Amino acid sequence: MIKIPDQSVKIGRMNRLLVVTELDFGIYLDGKKFGEILMPRKYVPEGVKVDDFIDVFLYMDSDDRPIATTETPLAMEGELAYLKAVSITSIGAFLDWGLLKDLMVPFREQRERMTDGKYYLVYVYFDTTSERMVASTKIGKYIDPNAIQYNVGDPVNLIICGESDRGYKVIVDKQYVGAIYHNEIFQEIHPGESTSGFIKLVRPDGKIDIELQ
Repeated sequence: MIKIPDQSVKIGRMNRLLVVTELDFGIYLDGKKFGEILMPRKYVPEGVKVDDFIDVFLYMDSDDRPIATTETPLAMEGELAYLKAVSITSIGAFLDWGLLKDLMVPFREQRERMTDGKYYLVYVYFDTTSERMVASTKIGKYIDPNAIQYNVGDPVNLIICGESDRGYKVIVDKQYVGAIYHNEIFQEIHPGESTSGFIKLVRPDGKIDIELQ
């Protein structure tokens, strides 16, 4: 397997890479210590040529090789997302994250067994053991409440997640989990929707209260 080097080109993130070769089936990009990385022809923007720089997202293909795309996933390495399970297999669940290859959630990273067709709040990361992008529903072990730097009234970007008896869980700036309470919602919102809001309160345990107005 390819060992992920410690350098600027990063799997699971956007990278600006140099086009070094153009062929009928695609282009090859200078992946630094990864060597040349393929971008299939269907993802290559019109007019791109050798010696151009191009912004691409990198992930691992089915043969554990880095591959590039100009498509943008719903979440990148180190981010939270609200994603739909599209298949359950003997090795784990697979989520639709906006790319041709679905994102796996290993059984060890599932708080409870996942169900096909249901949406889940997950943390996306690069697993150094399998050397591929995966996700986890055990988000608490990946979020450091001491890193929260918000002040009351700060504007934030939100993704609405599942509803509870008290309100809705939300993703805050793709980094943290917050909550909006029913008695403070004065507009129609839906799970999966992206919207904006404001910090109402950051609790000592890292829980964040959000208001929409």
